[in-house]
Amino acid sequence: MSFLLFLMTLLLICPIKASADTEWETWLEDLMQDGDYSDAQYEEMYNSLSDMTQNKININQTTRQELESLPFLSEKQVMDIMEYLDRYHSMKSLNELMSIESIDYETRQILYEFLYVGESQSHSFPSLSTLSKYGKNELSLYGKLPMYARVGDTAERGYLGYKYKYWTRYTFSYSDYVKAGFVAAQDAGEPFFSQNNKYGFDQYSAFLMLKRLGRVEALVIGRYSVSAGMGLVMNNGFSIGKISVLQNMGRQGCVLRPHTSSSESGYFQGIAATISLTDNLSLTPFLSYRKTDATLNGDGTISTILYNNYHRTQAELSKKNNTSITAAGVNTIWNIGDLSLGATAVYTHLSRPLNPSMSATYKRIYPVGSNFFNASLNYSFRHYPFCMNGETAISDMGAIATVNSLGYYLSQHVDLMGIYRFYSFRYNSMYSNAFSEGGKTQNETGFYLGVNWHPRYGLDFSAYTDIAYFAWPRYGVSQSSYASDNVLSIKWKTGDWLLSGRYRLHLKQQDGNGSNLQWRQEHRARLCAEWSNERWTSRTQIDYSSVYPVSSSSSSSLSQGYMLTQNFGFISPKYSIYIGGKYFHTDSYDSRLYSYERAMPRTFSYPSYFGHGIRYSLVAECRPVPSLQFAAKVGVVDYFDRSTIGSSLQQINASSACDIELGLKWKW
Repeated sequence: MSFLLFLMTLLLICPIKASADTEWETWLEDLMQDGDYSDAQYEEMYNSLSDMTQNKININQTTRQELESLPFLSEKQVMDIMEYLDRYHSMKSLNELMSIESIDYETRQILYEFLYVGESQSHSFPSLSTLSKYGKNELSLYGKLPMYARVGDTAERGYLGYKYKYWTRYTFSYSDYVKAGFVAAQDAGEPFFSQNNKYGFDQYSAFLMLKRLGRVEALVIGRYSVSAGMGLVMNNGFSIGKISVLQNMGRQGCVLRPHTSSSESGYFQGIAATISLTDNLSLTPFLSYRKTDATLNGDGTISTILYNNYHRTQAELSKKNNTSITAAGVNTIWNIGDLSLGATAVYTHLSRPLNPSMSATYKRIYPVGSNFFNASLNYSFRHYPFCMNGETAISDMGAIATVNSLGYYLSQHVDLMGIYRFYSFRYNSMYSNAFSEGGKTQNETGFYLGVNWHPRYGLDFSAYTDIAYFAWPRYGVSQSSYASDNVLSIKWKTGDWLLSGRYRLHLKQQDGNGSNLQWRQEHRARLCAEWSNERWTSRTQIDYSSVYPVSSSSSSSLSQGYMLTQNFGFISPKYSIYIGGKYFHTDSYDSRLYSYERAMPRTFSYPSYFGHGIRYSLVAECRPVPSLQFAAKVGVVDYFDRSTIGSSLQQINASSACDIELGLKWKW
């Protein structure tokens, strides 16, 4: 405790470097609204974008593929940047982006964090002496200290480790040629240097990525992610969300990235490379072998593959790494002017056969067996004002999945986007993550129509409607069913103010009384006003939700909720402090509300709230010398409608909970 008080005192007396929310963090927050992504996806996307800001792209030496890896750029913006570079050969300053009409103020501010102006001539791969002399090192430490005890922390047969969560991350980089690093992570309750974790941390991860090795455009050894096509066969990188798809017009391609987060799922482990066979033809082969957790049946087969990877109890430890997954695949892309053609194939072998329970009808389409194979063909055609993308895949059972998109730039101010997909209920892929309503690339037929309208500078309207049909029964639905998702979003930036509003209507059919299906109606709305200058930031936000469940049509079954959020920040050359508070009141978990909360460096926080209570937090950062940074966060939640928080071993026997987070970053 004395050490903790010392660090807190240090944070108060040190000069603190200003560090406001970046534009890309605000953009990412917009994608995360209403909890459409999992916590692991939050972390992976946040860390990938953070890495990109640390290794900026030289605008004078960039390629179309590099610009397309920036998910916030539209297809037209990518084309316009490349056309500008072709016409004028190079940029002298990033302010020249103002000359490109399609790049608005907000996008330009984000690009400043990912691009830089450098020499345009080609460079050979750096020597070892150059790497050792000019390479950048970064060491990050993080710890979360709960000021309470869960039932599992005190129970005799509870958690085997300490109640603290902590991780350490080291990275080395030199421009975009070399990137290497490792992560060691420990979740709260997991044993440290004991039980199965006799080597210390519960998880270790490492990677090495090299670029521009002659014909080898990229080489990754260790943990990595691969995205190909539109995600029907392989995508453990960025997800294609319903909001972001309006921006990038369904853009697709093959992207190879190192796995830099502490997440224990959603990655390959082994070796992968992107090889340029000719100027127009590239090949990306990969090979992976990794262990994973699984719940086993009595005969040793797999009932369920686990993705949370918690190892806090004897029961959880008994499932640790009890199954191995071997995967091998290849993606090839052929570019012919405005047309791009690709093919992907992936083979997967499990050391134990999958044999899930088939007790419920909706489970009867789950994958079964030890060996799986998927292959696909994809295309992309880009010729202004049209942009077309698509992929069609087949599984080893002969089932088909296809998704096709058409974007049309009606004018400089209006963009239209349509997506059609058909995913057979018999189609299965171990690594698919494509555009969908149901969260899986299976058992879905749907059509999406979206529009972006920019009537004047600083004013943006976005809207989409998505209708989906599920041929096979789903969880909570005993027959074929429909769903509809509809969103209208407005943003207006004027001076130091940013005003925004968003409304969402989500409809799903579920089992009701008798054999008839009923519509579950979910309404969500948000109004937000942000103001900022060089020293102060302020954000006021109001969220509302109402859910009509299918159990009854009476008004008494209606679940409603609202949340008021206020954040303040003061920024100066010497210090920055951010204070946030939320008051929430919902009738039940159904009407829960999501809200972004400023987090520690290298972490992203987008929790949900339900019940009746308040949440308040304080974040501060201290940089006593330019290469050393301390950070601290105190967060408290107080509930007015309960005497305990959580359940089972996670239960806290109190109505409030306080967490303290500490972090350190050292660069040299």
